[in-house]
Amino acid sequence: MRLAMTALPILGVLASFGVAFGTTTPSGQVAEGQRLYMENCATCHGDDGQRGAAYQTPIWGPRAQIRKFENALGLFEYNQLTMPFNDPNQINDIEKLAVVAFLLANHGAMPASTTLEYGAAAGIQIR
Repeated sequence: MRLAMTALPILGVLASFGVAFGTTTPSGQVAEGQRLYMENCATCHGDDGQRGAAYQTPIWGPRAQIRKFENALGLFEYNQLTMPFNDPNQINDIEKLAVVAFLLANHGAMPASTTLEYGAAAGIQIR
């Protein structure tokens, strides 16, 4: 019962971000990516990825900047080198892959229940 009570707020937060999980539970990686996004990215990009204090252009969804990357590998490599903007070494590559998984799930480029593997990232197209 205690586990269920702590999981409900996490699922509610994921739902508020537009992560389409329906009857499927988001992967642990996507959930971790959401947590890391809130801690390291939301200040600039906004809680909902649509308009942040420093970046007023949506990063996922319609008219999103995520579309400028052909695939998940390009998005990961960009984040690997440049994000978080104030200190790209603030989070490690495994954590950055989780953030990318969260972004892709919100954008609809992969199911929220999926775990993003680095070796498969080039095959995940972003449209």
